[in-house]
Amino acid sequence: MGFIEILFGLDNTKKIYRKEFEQALGSLPNISYEEREYLRGVFGNALKDGITETELRKVILGLQHNTSDNLDVTEVESVKRKLFGELEDNK
Repeated sequence: MGFIEILFGLDNTKKIYRKEFEQALGSLPNISYEEREYLRGVFGNALKDGITETELRKVILGLQHNTSDNLDVTEVESVKRKLFGELEDNK
């Protein structure tokens, strides 16, 4: 079961919140602690009000390095590729 399936199942109108996101994030074996922390920061505000599958996909595809990030440019691209791979597997 992929990241998107864990979060949304078959309901693409569903909104997920921090608890579901944390559970799904914890189930990804190829994501390091630093990458998890980065994703928590990126999605933090969106998860307060809930995020749809479409919104989640847009954020993942738009990930970019910022100077305040705890990851460098290469690591951010790695996270993006890992999650994008999950997205592609679940289309």
